[in-house]
Amino acid sequence: MLQSVPWQLTFSRAFTVTATYSSANQLGFVTHNNLNLSYLQIPNLTYGYAQLLNGNSDLLTGTIDNALNLRFTQHQKLTVLGQLDGGSGLVVASVPSISSVTDLKSMALMVDWPTSGYAYVLRKVLGLFGLQFGIDYYFQTVCSTPIRYNDLVAGSLPNGSAVCATFLTYPFTPESTFVAAPNRPSILATISDYIQPFTSTAFAVVQASLSNATERALLTCVLASFYAANEFLADPQNKKCSVAAIAKQLNVSTEVAQAEYVTAADPLTGETNQRMVEVNRQGLLNVIDVRGQFGGFANLTGFNSAAAIVPETGQLIDYSIRDAVINATSNYMPKC
Repeated sequence: MLQSVPWQLTFSRAFTVTATYSSANQLGFVTHNNLNLSYLQIPNLTYGYAQLLNGNSDLLTGTIDNALNLRFTQHQKLTVLGQLDGGSGLVVASVPSISSVTDLKSMALMVDWPTSGYAYVLRKVLGLFGLQFGIDYYFQTVCSTPIRYNDLVAGSLPNGSAVCATFLTYPFTPESTFVAAPNRPSILATISDYIQPFTSTAFAVVQASLSNATERALLTCVLASFYAANEFLADPQNKKCSVAAIAKQLNVSTEVAQAEYVTAADPLTGETNQRMVEVNRQGLLNVIDVRGQFGGFANLTGFNSAAAIVPETGQLIDYSIRDAVINATSNYMPKC
C-alpha cells in the first residue's frame, strides 16, 4: 500500500471538518499511509460535485443525497465508497429572537441550494409543523455551512440584510452553545427526532477512478486512513486523545472540543454510530423518500430505489475498496 513518494490527493469537503478527519490528520493516520492531502473547501455541493466530475478533486465528502441525485437524475457516473455519519449535529437553528419552528412563518431560511438534500429535509421537518414551502416560508441561497453559521451568529448577511434561520451540523451545532448569550443561536428542532435513521455524509468518487490502478491504490490509502482514525475515535479509551485532536484541528478550547466529541460519538447520528463506511440501508431509503416527497425524482419514470441501494461494482454503492481496507492489517497507534 505504501510507496516511497507521498501520494498526492485533492480532497474536497462539503460543509465541515469532521471528527474523523481531525483524528486522521492530527494523529498521524494520514502520514502513516504516506499521504499528502490537499484540502479544497467548497462553497456548496453543486460546486463540489462539479469539481469531482471535472477531475479537479479526487474524493469528496458530502451528503449522499447529492450523489444519488446526480447519478439517477443526471446520469453522472458517481460512486459512493461508504458512509461517514448519520446527520451528526443536524438541527434547525435560528437567531435568538426566534423560539419555535412556527415562528419561522413568512421568513426566508438560509440554505446552500434550494434543491439540496438538507433543503428537502428542512421542508420535511417544517411541514410537520404545518409550514408549507413557498407559502409560509422561503429559501435564500447562502453558500457553505461555515458562512451561514457566521451569518446566523452575526444576525445578518455581510450586506446588512437580516437572517433568521438555517440548518447546522457538526461542528457548528455544539460550538453554537458556547456563543455569548446575546448572539447564541436557538436550536428549534433536532432532525433525528423526525427522520431516523438518516444517511448523511458519504465518500464519493468518479466511478471510472475505481478502474484505474493508480487512483484505486490512492483511494485505498485514503479510506484506510479514515477508517483507522474512525475506529480510534469510536473507542472511549481514546477520548482524551481524540478531544485533543479535535481541539487542534478546529482551533477551539478543550471544553468546546469535548462537546464536539460527544456529538461525533452520538450513538444515533454521529460518526461512530455504526462501523464506518457501511451505508445504513434504512437511512438511505429515508433520504430517497424525503427527496421523492418534494419532486426530487420528477424526471424519472419507474425509479427502482430498492435496486439503486444494492452495493455492487459499478453501482451507486461500491464496497470493493472498503472490503480491501477492512481486510488489511494495520498496527499503527498514535502517540498522544
